[in-house]
Amino acid sequence: MSKPRGRQAARILAALAILPALAAAPAWADELEDLLEDVTGQYAQAYLAPFTHSFGPNLNSGIFHTAAIPRSRLTIELGIKATATHLVEADQSFQKVIDGVDLSDYDDSVAPGTTGYVVMSGPTVFGDDETPGTVTGYVGGVQVFSQETIEGLVDTRFSPMAVPQASVGGIAGLRATVRWLPELKLGDFGKIKVFGYGLQWSPNIVAPTLPVDVMVGFFNQTVEFGTLIEADASTMFVAASKAFALATVYAGYAMEDSEIDVAYTYSGNGSTVGFTAEGTQESRVTVGATLNVLAKLNLEMGHGDLTTYTAGLMFGF
Repeated sequence: MSKPRGRQAARILAALAILPALAAAPAWADELEDLLEDVTGQYAQAYLAPFTHSFGPNLNSGIFHTAAIPRSRLTIELGIKATATHLVEADQSFQKVIDGVDLSDYDDSVAPGTTGYVVMSGPTVFGDDETPGTVTGYVGGVQVFSQETIEGLVDTRFSPMAVPQASVGGIAGLRATVRWLPELKLGDFGKIKVFGYGLQWSPNIVAPTLPVDVMVGFFNQTVEFGTLIEADASTMFVAASKAFALATVYAGYAMEDSEIDVAYTYSGNGSTVGFTAEGTQESRVTVGATLNVLAKLNLEMGHGDLTTYTAGLMFGF
């Protein structure tokens, strides 16, 4: 019976290796780049704002699902963490006004040197995927041009992500955690590359009479989507957990930051557009529970400037 079970385990691990790649890789990466090529960098920053603000909270979620770290028993876990940051309705559209600009930079029909203001508005990347946005130019309140831009990419109130995760712990109260995917080319979906690492330590090793398990840790990671997007995120956290017969409940507090770089070619004049967006969330409180039956299934909510939900499935011993 060991061989069939071994093959089944191999299939499960293979599926876990492929699933996060399909989920975390932007299946819409090529389409997104095609959309951005039709707009200026100022438009792209407003269009991508809910994505750039939620990317860091997604990356910094699901790093732990218990504070318990054995003092002298080796533990190994491998699985997937899926996250989704909740967006408010206002994140699905935007309006941006730019005053005192040369309108000929935005529309060739306007004579060079014509100064006015531009109103950019429409769906964001997570907005209406059927209605395009607009860029409209005005001089003294009189419209001198109006042009359609791009529609939203996917109409949703959640910004999703999934990443593979593995950990090894049990020596001197330490646990190392990694997230890793080599650069993968997923057909028309584009390329993805993931690397993250962190370390956790449990004070219970020097204070074994504590009524709950406690640990402190950090995690750093980088994700690349082809040449379009590169994101970095880091977090430092403290957490506590309590184990019961079949489940573990846990809570934690974290300080975090993130940064995302976007680069593409604007088809209007062939110039390279690049900008950096800083994550808006600096801290969060996390609460969650892990069901310990054959595998470890955990659900958690992290709340800071944004609210992020995480589900994890980990196999190991």
